[in-house]
Amino acid sequence: MLNQTAEVDSPRLIARLHRTLTTPLSKSLKSQVRFWLGMSLMITLIYGLLGLQQAFSGEYVVQDDARQHVFWMQRFLDPELFPQDWIADYFQSIAPAGYSHLYRAAANLGLSPMVFNKLLPTILALVTTGYGFGVCLKLFPIPAAGFTAMLFLNQLFWSKDDLISATPRAFFYPLFLAFLYYLLRRSLWPCLIIIVLQGLFYPQTVLLSSAILCVRLLGWERGKLRFSSDRQAFLFAIAGVSFSMLMLLPYALTASEFGPITTLAEAKQMPEFASDGRASFFLTIFGISG
Repeated sequence: MLNQTAEVDSPRLIARLHRTLTTPLSKSLKSQVRFWLGMSLMITLIYGLLGLQQAFSGEYVVQDDARQHVFWMQRFLDPELFPQDWIADYFQSIAPAGYSHLYRAAANLGLSPMVFNKLLPTILALVTTGYGFGVCLKLFPIPAAGFTAMLFLNQLFWSKDDLISATPRAFFYPLFLAFLYYLLRRSLWPCLIIIVLQGLFYPQTVLLSSAILCVRLLGWERGKLRFSSDRQAFLFAIAGVSFSMLMLLPYALTASEFGPITTLAEAKQMPEFASDGRASFFLTIFGISG
């Protein structure tokens, strides 16, 4: 009798599971969206807790990139540290304003920069997952698909040194996905605010966001590449590029006390940028270097 009941219920269970996983957002209950978003955030939190376990496994455990970009911030606690240290001065001079002020604010609250560096990746990952889930629903409105995408995304950035470093490049993920989310929602002012934050935390992202706004002005119509007739796209592009230029202008006008940036010709001669160097930039693929 139990076997017959199980055989009858199995097709119903499979059909219900199929509807849950493939129902578009327009037909989904808000509870389903909350469930899959909550599952995505839970996966992120699990990864974060595993990262924290490693980060606090020893007194002298420090993330690799933090040795360069965070060590000098101990000056926020003791201004007399690293006197006449050119390396500390250099990394302090290249730190984006928003990034250094965030760590300074944490130091003012009594958090050591090295401790804050270990806590910050989990916070950034949760913000990234939230915006990433929203972007997925805009592109492919199935909540279960958003969870799957965030599962793979978390696997990616928790296995690399970008986000877990809590250095300026760690802010690329949350800020870029936030920009895409508000752009897909056609929310102008949130987009502009995110561009400002990109300039404060990781200025390179501003160039990518501006490029996306400009590409949106083009469309494929009747077999030809034409300018879009969407006035809102032009408004976003003009406003976004203007804000981007304002954010990048200080970097263009400010001269570094440590001399000009390394040129392409100089970089090709430096072993640090070779494929096996400390900061590998020029890679050899199929016998061709570039």
